[in-house]
Order: sequence, then structure tokens, then C-alpha cells
Amino acid sequence: MSIRDDERFIKRVEGLIDPAEVCDLNFIQRFKRLLPASVFKNLLFKTSRRFPYIGFVIEPYAVFLFFRLKDADRARALLPARYELVKTRIIADEEPGYFHGMGIFNTKGSTFWGTRLESYLIARDRETGLISWIFLDILSNTLIALPKTGVADRNCAKAVHTTNSKGDIFIEIEESGGGRRLELRGNINRGVRKPLDKDLWIGGNTSIAFVEKLSGGDQEPFAVIFDPAEVETALDIPVADIRLAENCLAPDLAEKELSKVLCFPFTQHYIADSPGCRTFIRDEQDMIEKYLEIAGREELRTFSTSGIKKLMAAGVVLSLLGVLALAAALVSVHLS
Repeated sequence: MSIRDDERFIKRVEGLIDPAEVCDLNFIQRFKRLLPASVFKNLLFKTSRRFPYIGFVIEPYAVFLFFRLKDADRARALLPARYELVKTRIIADEEPGYFHGMGIFNTKGSTFWGTRLESYLIARDRETGLISWIFLDILSNTLIALPKTGVADRNCAKAVHTTNSKGDIFIEIEESGGGRRLELRGNINRGVRKPLDKDLWIGGNTSIAFVEKLSGGDQEPFAVIFDPAEVETALDIPVADIRLAENCLAPDLAEKELSKVLCFPFTQHYIADSPGCRTFIRDEQDMIEKYLEIAGREELRTFSTSGIKKLMAAGVVLSLLGVLALAAALVSVHLS
């Protein structure tokens, strides 16, 4: 079963993205240090249960880099217990291998807006049998949703992913104060559109999890909902056309030389779960059914900061009342 008309879903996703809400969440995030981490996380998750969906868009020219693993034992040690390292194909009908992957793209969503680098291992969920993307790391100049913290601050001041009219692509991602850095320049003009491996690109996106340092012990996978056609093909870029100037993200885990480079020259539209929520998808058909159900809704509410803002405002008012009450008591004592 394929999706014949994607316009309604695309408009639904784009309609969930409000720049004002993104700005508000960035503002609120700066005050989270005033609260215990567990309190802020619980507050965020309570809000998520009221607004369980996040719409997000990956802009055209998203780049995916793949390096062959050189230390498979170390990679296995990084995986949560329910996942096992597996060989996989990137492009359909190619020889499978063990890979360390990176996705670099410009993105916007209900809760973020910026540039993002995701680092992955590819594993199989022992409980479901699904190929899974396992997040090793995320570098970004915008907010980052994580099971461990709910929402984490951006960790990059410099994050560039852009192109020019000649088909050149420029990427420069640098962690603030941490030393991790990726820089490359390439050209996508000789890329050839090829079919991708369905188990990885469709099944894997219905089973996404995190390593321990990001998950806080939560091994349950989550899924994103999308049109399978948006990951059906991508440009296979000749490795010789990509110059990797610097890569110090996982120097001992994978080979330095690129094995595969893909580029998606079109926009991709997704529905994801809000922090703390989980939508489980059995297979491609189940995802398509959920896709059509979302596309057919008259209204779809997305994550909103309105509840958090009300609670924070109430906290400010109570604090002021407390200060005023204390001041009144001090004046009364002084006068007496």
C-alpha cells in the first residue's frame, strides 16, 4: 500500500510548527536551572501528555555519512542491552556491513529550529526484531529532546549546513567547549538517485533508541510517522566528491575514510512523539495507517508551552506574594 496524496499530511506537519512557540521554549529553557532537574522534566512530560505530537521538517539537501566500524566490540558495548549490533545495507542490494552513521541537516519543528548532527549505530531490537537507529550523540545549535533530561540545551555555537548554486555543500559543526568537530566540503552534482534499503530506512525509523548516556536507562524505542516515499530513494554521492577536512566525533570507533554518502534533495515531513510519549508502530503498513489517520484529522494539537508558562507565572506570583508577606511582617515587627 502506498500513499497517493501527501499534500494534506504535509500541510498538517507544516501547520504544527510555530516559530513563536519555539522562541518561548528557548526562553523557558534558560530558567530551568531555577528548578530541580526532575521537577522540570516532570513538568515537561505532563505538558507532552496533553500535546503528544511534534511536527518536524528536514529541509532539502540533508546529508548522511557512513563509515565502516573498525571496533565492533566497542560498538556492541555502547548499545543498550535489548539491542544487538547488526550488518545492514544502506542502499538496496549492496553488500551489508557494520556502520557508524551521521545525519546532518537543517530542521525545524514544534520545539526546535536550527542545524543538527546526529550520530548513530545500527542495531536490531531483540524484542521486536526491527532494525533500529541508536543515537550515539547529537550536536546542534538548537534545543535537543532527550529521554534523560526531557529537553537539553544546544551544545554548538557554530553549526553550518548550506549549499551554493554550483552544487557545492558546506558543513561545519563544532561543539562549544567540547572539542568535537566535523567539517567537510563536497559537490552533489554527480549523485545518482538510488533505492534505499527498506529495513533500515523505513523499519529503522519506526524503532529509534538512545545509548545509556542519553537515555537515562530508557531502552524503549519510539517511532516517527512519515510517507515511506520520502526515504525510498536518495542521491548516492561519489565518495571522491566529498572532502572531509576534519572528523573527531568517534575517532577510535570507525574508519576515517568515508564508505557511503547520501543526500536527500527534497523536504521530508515527520510526526514525532512529544518528550515522554511513545507511539509504537509494528511495520510499514501500520505506519501508513497512522499516517492516513493523522492526515484525515480536522484538528491536530501539537506540543505547546502554554501550560508551562502558566505554571511559571503562578510561581512568580506566589514568590512575589511571599516576599510581600515577609516584608509586611518585618515592617510590623519594626513598628511594634
